[in-house]
Amino acid sequence: MSVVRSTVRLVISGLLVMMAAAAVIVASFIPFRLRGYRPSFLVLRQFVRWLLHVLNVQVNCPEQQRLARFSGFIFPNHVSYLDILVLLSVTPVRFLAKDEVRKMPFIGWIAKAIGCVFVERTNKASRQAARHTLSRIRHHPPIVLYPEGQRGPGTELLPFRYGAFEIVTDVGAAFLPCAITYNHLEFTIWHRDESIGRALKRLAGYKGPVVADISLLDPILPTPGADPVQLSEETHRLLTAVWASHQLASTSSSL
Repeated sequence: MSVVRSTVRLVISGLLVMMAAAAVIVASFIPFRLRGYRPSFLVLRQFVRWLLHVLNVQVNCPEQQRLARFSGFIFPNHVSYLDILVLLSVTPVRFLAKDEVRKMPFIGWIAKAIGCVFVERTNKASRQAARHTLSRIRHHPPIVLYPEGQRGPGTELLPFRYGAFEIVTDVGAAFLPCAITYNHLEFTIWHRDESIGRALKRLAGYKGPVVADISLLDPILPTPGADPVQLSEETHRLLTAVWASHQLASTSSSL
């Protein structure tokens, strides 16, 4: 039955992604805002919620309003492709994304339509251009940066890269550390040595439900001249403590 369940869910999910791309692109041309947001964000959020419902993923964010009101940068841990969907289902956000994402069918179209900023990490000029863009655009909806720089193993947070903290220090914007945990990490994790298709099949075949919890820390506004290295290490310590306790509680509750 898991094969049938997985196939049906993946087919429906694929159709939803294609429909979302078309709807978000159309909505991006609407010139006015709804409840302070461009319509493309609200359209995408609804499609993301449908997609998570198909995959039987439930999102729990006790401080949803605080997240929605926040203006600046969001720094979450990163372990799964679901991290992006989980945040989008709660509130409109944008992402600093790898340049390869822009070239992806459907996903890249959506990312461009909601105003994501793209960067080629190995290209110094591209990194400088991304920083310049981030210093000039509105910071609401918030912009998501993953300070680990890549997906972690699920057993610990990877060391934070200093670049994310150099950006918020240079821009002078607040950032909000955010812990995302899953009660069934074994079905949601995207290992670095596997394809996205294999990771998706593992989740789609699980009967579920999977519960994702979003835990917010206090926002941090870097002082002028703050040391990005020290800031990254302190944030890593704070976020690790929250993430570890919540991930342990989530895992224990699922046993």
